[in-house]
Amino acid sequence: MNNLQIFTHDEPGYQPLIDYGGWRVAVLNACTMYLPDHIAYFDRHLESDEVFILLNGSCGILLGGQGQKPESVSCTWLSPGRIYNVPVNTWHTLFMMPDSKLTVIENQNTGLSNSPRYYFSQEERLALIPALSFN
Repeated sequence: MNNLQIFTHDEPGYQPLIDYGGWRVAVLNACTMYLPDHIAYFDRHLESDEVFILLNGSCGILLGGQGQKPESVSCTWLSPGRIYNVPVNTWHTLFMMPDSKLTVIENQNTGLSNSPRYYFSQEERLALIPALSFN
């Protein structure tokens, strides 16, 4: 008897695929809200680290510290096959190039109720998000 389960997600956006015990595995495919020019907010998870694994394409993660709002933002481009852990309470956001795909691992109960968002103005965007070449 084969009990192997196989999951896939090929549509744009985020899709949880496996929930078990206290954890969740999801896939995030590039979509409009994650394109570099469409980033609108940072979020942080108050009860969970969040792990990202780049499956294909190009993706960067912006980290903004653990203060009351994002500050001193840094950017890290993800390399395929490496595991990137964003510690609990750390402001972060992603930007993805078209056709990019990530695995996301986090607590099963991670959601808006325990993950505040910081929406920034256009002026704040210029100050928060480093000038990056996306071409």
